[in-house]
Amino acid sequence: MKIFTKLTIVCLFVLSAGPMMAQTAKQANQLFEAGKYAEALPIYEKLYSGNPKNLLYTYRVARCRQESGRYAEALPLFEQTEQKYPLSYFYEGECFQALWKPDDAIAAYRMYITESTSSDRIDYVQEQISIAETRSRYLHRVTDVKIIDSVYISKSDLLQAYPLSKDAGTLTQSVDGTVTYTNQRGDKRFFPQNNQLQQQSRLLNEWERQENLPSTVNRGSNQDYPFCMSDGTTLYYASQSDDGMGGWDIYMTRFNPATNTYAAAENIGFPFNSAGNDYLYVIDEQMGVGYFATDRNCSGDQVCVYTFLYEEKPAYLPLSMSGEQLSSFAQLKQYHRAERPVVEIVEEEETVTQETAKVENKAKQKNVESSVFFIVDSKTVYTKLKDFQNYDAKKLYKQYAGWQKELTETNEKLVQSRKSYFEASPRKRLTMTTPILELEKRRSELQTQIDKAAKKIRKLEK
Repeated sequence: MKIFTKLTIVCLFVLSAGPMMAQTAKQANQLFEAGKYAEALPIYEKLYSGNPKNLLYTYRVARCRQESGRYAEALPLFEQTEQKYPLSYFYEGECFQALWKPDDAIAAYRMYITESTSSDRIDYVQEQISIAETRSRYLHRVTDVKIIDSVYISKSDLLQAYPLSKDAGTLTQSVDGTVTYTNQRGDKRFFPQNNQLQQQSRLLNEWERQENLPSTVNRGSNQDYPFCMSDGTTLYYASQSDDGMGGWDIYMTRFNPATNTYAAAENIGFPFNSAGNDYLYVIDEQMGVGYFATDRNCSGDQVCVYTFLYEEKPAYLPLSMSGEQLSSFAQLKQYHRAERPVVEIVEEEETVTQETAKVENKAKQKNVESSVFFIVDSKTVYTKLKDFQNYDAKKLYKQYAGWQKELTETNEKLVQSRKSYFEASPRKRLTMTTPILELEKRRSELQTQIDKAAKKIRKLEK
């Protein structure tokens, strides 16, 4: 009697299990179709554990894991279902792309194109292959950037995170968020207009007619966030370009005086650029730091501004690193730290400048004629080469004096050229603009050389 009762219970359980499993599968399917993958996942995992050879359950578990961001866990299950569900290749590509394994992503996407009978996703897949190829190329030269600090800030307050020294020029942000950069001399500026980057030079006290930068720079659908290095030729800016990594990417170009144009812009690569929006790359050479903004891993109107150590010749991460490490550094999930450089700001510089004017005026009044005239500080003025105590300072002064002479001659040429320019006809002005701009550029270069040399000479002598 007892045996009969037990058999009866077992039979009833087996008979009821079928409808229960069917009800569970139906519930999971409804959740899956509704896009509620996180809720469907535990149900499918239970179904899969009870019947691991069921490829539909295997595929659905993989899809729910992939949609839940569990990419590495989804991949082996997708591989099991490739023969029955060619769409598995597509989702493998998505997983590899999310895991920053571009070469594997390319292989999976291409298998999908080969095996799939549908053309619905082909354009998207081709676009993803292009992104993966770009990533693969740049992963071979990831800059070893040393991060000093980072700050999260509202995009409307972006420039508050860019405390630039006077030598770095000035940044201004308009109401619509676009940024204008004006160089340290105040005679050249870059700004966007109608999604194209433009430049403008100042002759005397008037700004010249603005002009579009060439197509080597304005290469995308939108350009903004310009910054020019103190050399007057290296220009950084952001562009929304089809060959970028996604959103805004940071590019670099250089002005070539020989051809009077800019070279083809180059994407500056990882870790400065990402699949998000990256922009406003700025270098403050005097302070020894750089800045760039990104909205990767940010929400809403928030943006993260990184401060990094400026190195004139940046190093790249060694290719001996594992792919996972390179990807981690490329995404700034991992990076090397650095301390903010200690920059000696000599407060007497302004005093020296003020005293310089006084002493120069006094010297002129007394008609002092000398081959040497150099102010070391507010109390010391050298008038002979033998006054220099440091050999390197004396040697550098000779270069300094040569640059001063050339600067004087350049300024005289500029004054004459500008005068001729304003007296010339509109047609004649077209041929005069380039020579004037070249003189402006040379004047800026000379002034930079002179300023740096003067600081170094004073430091050596002290």
